[in-house]
Amino acid sequence: MSLTPPATRYNEGVFGKRYPSSRFMIDDRWASATWVMGNNYKGSGYYGAYPHGYVKRVYSMFPDSQRILHLFSGSLTDKDVFKPYSLVWRLDLNPQYQPDYVRDTENTELSDNQFNLIMADPAYSKEDAEHYGRPLCNRKKVLAECHRMLTVGGYLVWLDQSIPMYSKLYWNWVGVVSVFRSTNHRVRAAFFFQRTSPTSEVSQPQLLLHPELVLTA
Repeated sequence: MSLTPPATRYNEGVFGKRYPSSRFMIDDRWASATWVMGNNYKGSGYYGAYPHGYVKRVYSMFPDSQRILHLFSGSLTDKDVFKPYSLVWRLDLNPQYQPDYVRDTENTELSDNQFNLIMADPAYSKEDAEHYGRPLCNRKKVLAECHRMLTVGGYLVWLDQSIPMYSKLYWNWVGVVSVFRSTNHRVRAAFFFQRTSPTSEVSQPQLLLHPELVLTA
């Protein structure tokens, strides 16, 4: 398991050709890149929204992903997340932008093993969470929920300012992209995780909620 095929698609695709400096550096187990997205004054204005063009860049890496879920979808519209020949859903606690599911990301109540790709953009701090009028999410529980909903080999793309604690029993951390907008904007990182063992094969499911028991290197 690795990010090599998706990263290679990006490098050889429209974005890699248009922005050569954004291409991935790839080795046997790891891929990394830097994306300078630039400013977009026609954005949604939603606090903490994805940089303009971010979703399309990630989609270009996963052309075969036919079932996609956006967690913490915020102001994303159907048009923003549209991907040809794919089924895409949005999930958020805020009903303002009419997500497909108004639910808690820590307990979505969605079916197991149904998504090929999950993209997540949680509040990064308690101060950020206050802007949304919601408590800061429990990252351990959200990662456990993502593992349950992803197919084996599926990818989680987690945008954040710090890497969430994870267990090597359930995830391979296969890549990272530094995401910049412009001056006076925070720097974020997209962490790419690939799901490993099926939940049914895990002998101690409680470790999903306590990944500190199997710390990463």
